[in-house]
Amino acid sequence: MSKLGKSLVLIVIAAVLLAACASQPAATPVPVTPQEVNPYAAQPGDGAMTRGDEEIVSASILLAESFPPQISVSLAYRLPTPCYQLRVSIRQQDSQNRIHLEIYGVASKDKPCNLMALLTPQ
Repeated sequence: MSKLGKSLVLIVIAAVLLAACASQPAATPVPVTPQEVNPYAAQPGDGAMTRGDEEIVSASILLAESFPPQISVSLAYRLPTPCYQLRVSIRQQDSQNRIHLEIYGVASKDKPCNLMALLTPQ
């Protein structure tokens, strides 16, 4: 192959590679709705219960490389007492594509919470 032919092949390959790396137009954000049922969503009657804050010990986010994107959040938490039930409210994304989670616990107002007796070493 002549020197001119090799140069032409290299220019074509470079053009193809550069075209593949060209930026794509930005996609418009699409509202996100959970595709699975949230087992910790607010329940009917939660308004009549005592609401308490939980302590988040650790949190991690897993972003799956799929379309549409799938996001999983894993939490380690402590509720005020064992009588509280976890609630997680997922809000729609805001203008900056942030999704807010409201995490709290609810317990019955009328029912006393019987804590287990702590065992003391002897």
